[in-house]
Amino acid sequence: MPFAITVDTGGTFSDLVLADEDRVIGLYKAPTTTDDVFRGVHDALGLAADAHGTTVEELLGRTRSFVYATTTSTNAILEGRTARTALLVTEGHRDILLYREGGKSDPLNIAVPYPEPYVPRSLTFTVRERIGSDGRVLVPLDEPGVRATIARLEQLEVEAVGVCLLWSILEPAHEQRVGAMLREALPHVEVTLSHEVNPIVREYPRASAAVIDASLKPLMRAHLHDVDRRLRELGFAGEPLLATHLSGGVVRLDEMCERPLHSVDSGPALAPIAGLAYADADPAEDELEVLEVDAGGTYFNICQTRSQLGDSSRE
Repeated sequence: MPFAITVDTGGTFSDLVLADEDRVIGLYKAPTTTDDVFRGVHDALGLAADAHGTTVEELLGRTRSFVYATTTSTNAILEGRTARTALLVTEGHRDILLYREGGKSDPLNIAVPYPEPYVPRSLTFTVRERIGSDGRVLVPLDEPGVRATIARLEQLEVEAVGVCLLWSILEPAHEQRVGAMLREALPHVEVTLSHEVNPIVREYPRASAAVIDASLKPLMRAHLHDVDRRLRELGFAGEPLLATHLSGGVVRLDEMCERPLHSVDSGPALAPIAGLAYADADPAEDELEVLEVDAGGTYFNICQTRSQLGDSSRE
């Protein structure tokens, strides 16, 4: 009978769940090896293989599906290990990340400093263009100006670029053209366009999503491809290799490489899903609240879920 394996690599431990088509067979835990995360994964696989009298290679050879959950992207953000990232915005709107949506949660409290923007102002550049709120082009894209900015980005040795132009969610032509110019001139630099990653009206969340996604691409693309390669070298032949998504679901590894923003908090996102399963498991309870606490090696998460007459909700 084929196996299904799920591995969650946290800041302290790498946990593995081994199952077949009918049930969970075993739970295994090995220390996470921060210098080489895959070694911790391999150690957990070794524990599972030993428990069933087989080798890692034989175990993976019999595995139909493999789901990988990781805190790599979240930890990289918290620890400041993301790529050197620039932001391109519409002329006159250079301070989207600085001002946020009011600057700080308590703007009248002078004792609380304004938080640093995710991308420093020195790496934020403006593009002469303007799309109106009706989607019409009010100011054509200044392509010579964009080329000059791209040349400056190359001098600054940026590794990733987020692009967030006004009203690109209605008419993305300018944002798409800037992205094409970046990829043509700097093929080694990762690019994220805001209308693709978070197509909402508000500029701050859209710009934030663009730069966070871009900043994670070099790290997560290299990491996920490394995990895929090493698993297959050990004998895993299942398709596809899956990664956990921040929604609590899973996506193909190649999809996660293109949108690593969706891997942020994807591991802790599974706790509410488990909470809902527990809440729904007791038919004697018309309404049951479950509090999930995830105390990891790097950060601490709490979530409350409720089941009421079979209708589950998340708070």
